[in-house]
Amino acid sequence: MPYCTNCGRKLDDGEVCNCTASAQGAPVQQAPPPQPIPPQQGYGQQPYGGYPQNGQPYPNQPSPYQPNYQFAYDGQALPPPPKPSSKWILAIIIPFVVVTLVLMGIFLAIFVPSLSRYKEKSKQTSINNKASSIYRGANSSLVDLDSDDVDTKGDYIISSDSSKSIAVPYDVEKFYEKEKRYFDKVDELEYFIVIRDGHAVYSAAAESWNDKKVRIGTYPAEYTGSAVAYSPLKYSPKGEKEHIEKNDTLNEIYNDAVEKFKDDIKKRNYKEW
Repeated sequence: MPYCTNCGRKLDDGEVCNCTASAQGAPVQQAPPPQPIPPQQGYGQQPYGGYPQNGQPYPNQPSPYQPNYQFAYDGQALPPPPKPSSKWILAIIIPFVVVTLVLMGIFLAIFVPSLSRYKEKSKQTSINNKASSIYRGANSSLVDLDSDDVDTKGDYIISSDSSKSIAVPYDVEKFYEKEKRYFDKVDELEYFIVIRDGHAVYSAAAESWNDKKVRIGTYPAEYTGSAVAYSPLKYSPKGEKEHIEKNDTLNEIYNDAVEKFKDDIKKRNYKEW
């Protein structure tokens, strides 16, 4: 193989060194471009994705390591990936909803009737308290009348309806005036008061004389074990506890009291009956 006599560079056959050509004014011969290394026969695709040893890819070679996931190893298309299942969510939610509804049903079955009974007992307690206020106001009014030199002794019945008052030994209008001073809402109710020996012993009150739907309050009333469970009682000269029925009216309770009053007490002037 020849070498350049001027610079010592190894030359190919027929090649003229650049240093000599430039010195003589001859054109510089370009080295031929490198030829690609042909693939090895019998080994299919080249190792390392078709890359030769110098790290440059072969022409028209695909990018290395691009597996085709659309086909299985036997050439058949893979099925689409399964959708996430929501059955496990339903398996949790449905029992939870069922248990919640059952508990709510049990709660309502217990709470609603209890609440209803509590409201009814509260209404009864309210009207009983009004009857008690009338009773206490009556005794205070009798003391005031006695201080005014009014003879309040005796056994009689005073009613909000003056026509139902029985054997009152003084002007009943004087009692009404005194009673209103001690219970300002007395005019909103119908009532009657049983007086014995100048002292109130029983009172009954309601919003109407004949309406079966309204509640009747009394004093005294029987305590049944709860602060909102005082049961109204009918008048009894002997202190017997006879309960008022649900559909009794105030007028019926009044008539019952009058009959018992007539049988039990001797009046000073029986003709007034």
